Amino acid sequence: MKTMACVLASVVLCTFTFAGFSANAMAEMKIGIVDIPKAIQSTKEGKKIKKELDADYQRRKADLEKRKKDIDQMQADFEKKSLVLSDDARQKKEQAIEQAKMQFMQLRDQNLKALAQKDQQLSAPMLKRLGKAIDHIARRDGYTAIFHKDDQSLVWASSKIDITNEVIKELGKTK
Repeated sequence: MKTMACVLASVVLCTFTFAGFSANAMAEMKIGIVDIPKAIQSTKEGKKIKKELDADYQRRKADLEKRKKDIDQMQADFEKKSLVLSDDARQKKEQAIEQAKMQFMQLRDQNLKALAQKDQQLSAPMLKRLGKAIDHIARRDGYTAIFHKDDQSLVWASSKIDITNEVIKELGKTK
């Protein structure tokens, strides 16, 4: 029983010692968060990138909508005439419709990849500047860690540690 009490006392003592150490270590930590999309879109360069990407997206979307409308029209025409078509003609029309649908899906996938690639290409210099601005602020102000505000692993953070506006100011200073 005495041994059990000694073990329990040791565990409690270690817990309080580590808790005290952790509290001291935590007191020395300085953490910040940044809303990266907001920081980027608050700059002239970010607005220009967004405008260019939106224009490209709208152009591609319009083309896809026209193609979809054409496929829907092909389908409607086929349904109207299918009873009077020969088996061979009906099969050819069905194949043409299926081929048009496949081409549509391939184009849609290509457009998504192309837009993502263009976004990455246009955003790379801006992201590099953003990284430098955050690094400068972190080093200057002694931050231990700075997290992305919208990161899915970040469950909650006080608005007191949000340094987005400071990062935007820093981005305005650098080129």
